[in-house]
Amino acid sequence: MYTITRATITLVSGSRDTTVRAWNIETGMCEQYLTGHVAAVRCVQLDLDGGRVISGAYDFTIKLDAARSIVVSGSLDTTIRVWDIAKGMCVCVLSGHHSLTSGMQLRGDILVSCNADSDVRVWNIRDGSCMYRLHGPNGHTSAITSLQFLDNGIVVTSGDDGAVKLWDVMKGEFIRDLVRLSSGGSGGCIWRLKATNNLLACAAGSRNGTEDTKKWA
Repeated sequence: MYTITRATITLVSGSRDTTVRAWNIETGMCEQYLTGHVAAVRCVQLDLDGGRVISGAYDFTIKLDAARSIVVSGSLDTTIRVWDIAKGMCVCVLSGHHSLTSGMQLRGDILVSCNADSDVRVWNIRDGSCMYRLHGPNGHTSAITSLQFLDNGIVVTSGDDGAVKLWDVMKGEFIRDLVRLSSGGSGGCIWRLKATNNLLACAAGSRNGTEDTKKWA
């Protein structure tokens, strides 16, 4: 399994067997089985408004189980593209990252993206402009592994440097570190995070191969 996303009691997974599956986390049963990709599914996103699943795979395609107006994709060529899926057209190309996009999330017209070169960028997808680049002395020092918009508009990012950071993306400002694990040697890495306004859960790993799940309130 390469990726998961969750909403209420439904968990959606993407796998190297090329399938996307929807699970009921209360019963443990697979409730829906989606096919169409011909290579490993690398990312999935559940559209809470429309009840749809968007998936991306190593077969260089993005697939939806129903239509919606806008989809954003990150590519191995380091660009981010905004698509009008009703027309099947790319309407905007966002350039600026210098390595593979490792995470992104859209809120209205504001897109936040992160990547392996320790860069977080805030974009306006209407005009394709980069509003802010979140880095510097308070930024991550190695690859950024995931990010999430909170309900209050704050963005949380995690990194291979063992840090979880809070950002005010509308002002382009660092707020504070939430977590800072020891990194280097056998130190910790934060691989993935899920957060609410008052709870943080992280999948943490170490350089010696051990993994753990940690929770902070």
